[in-house]
Amino acid sequence: MIVKNPKFEVSAVSAKQYPTNGLPEIVLVGKSNVGKSSFVNTMINRKSLARTSSEPR
Repeated sequence: MIVKNPKFEVSAVSAKQYPTNGLPEIVLVGKSNVGKSSFVNTMINRKSLARTSSEPR
């Protein structure tokens, strides 16, 4: 998969807020500080689309 123009769409907390644009979606699930944001940034070759902490907790 080639990601050309990644952008943050929404942080949904209920079903009525889910995107309806028909594009494919990927879900990452995991505990805090396991590298989900770092993984996203690495996959799209950008440093700051997903916010990462500078200090481990």
